[in-house]
Amino acid sequence: MRKSYIGILFLLLMVFGLYFSTIASNGFCLGDYILNQLGLKAFQNDEEKLGLRYTFFYALFFVIVGWKGAKKYLKDSHPILIKRLPWIFFGMLLFVVPTTTEFAKNTYYSLQDGVKSIEYDSTNSRCQVDIEGEKQLVSGAIVLSNHGNKEVNLSIKLIDREDFVEDIIIRDNQNQTVFKLPPKEKSSLKYEFYIDREKTTFQSGNMNGPKIELVEQNEGGRN
Repeated sequence: MRKSYIGILFLLLMVFGLYFSTIASNGFCLGDYILNQLGLKAFQNDEEKLGLRYTFFYALFFVIVGWKGAKKYLKDSHPILIKRLPWIFFGMLLFVVPTTTEFAKNTYYSLQDGVKSIEYDSTNSRCQVDIEGEKQLVSGAIVLSNHGNKEVNLSIKLIDREDFVEDIIIRDNQNQTVFKLPPKEKSSLKYEFYIDREKTTFQSGNMNGPKIELVEQNEGGRN
């Protein structure tokens, strides 16, 4: 009986390894988050998320150790389970883990209120900077999903200190700084505005998934 409990723990370690490196549709990864909280790197270049992805190797370690441990401690008490372990693994990898990861993400956001119910899709968001005379044109789109049941009014700040010397509140082409997000909808918020050239170290080019901060506003436009 004791061996069965140990085997189940190893089986759970294997499952944890699968979840550890799975990336949700908004770019969130449980393993990346845990490593960063522990002060460890998730990527070789953590700032730009480039280079070797260490999260994958941690996950691979968990899966291998969990697999071997489960086979060792469950082969006598649960031989059919061990025989079907490869099918269970691939079923988890291809179907169960991605589906439950998305479900858990959506459930988490739907239980929040206000700006906390807003999901930022960094993968599909972009920022373009172009030089135009003495000014620089900042344009692009921020993709947000409101999982809540109420409309949310908010402003968006660009907070990347590597590219901007101060926080920049984005504006649309009508110079509006407050955006309305309807409930249960995904919105692509387009923006276009000028800034002084000394406010950015980013001369020209584009970036995907700019660092942002969401600030909730009331109907009068105040936070």
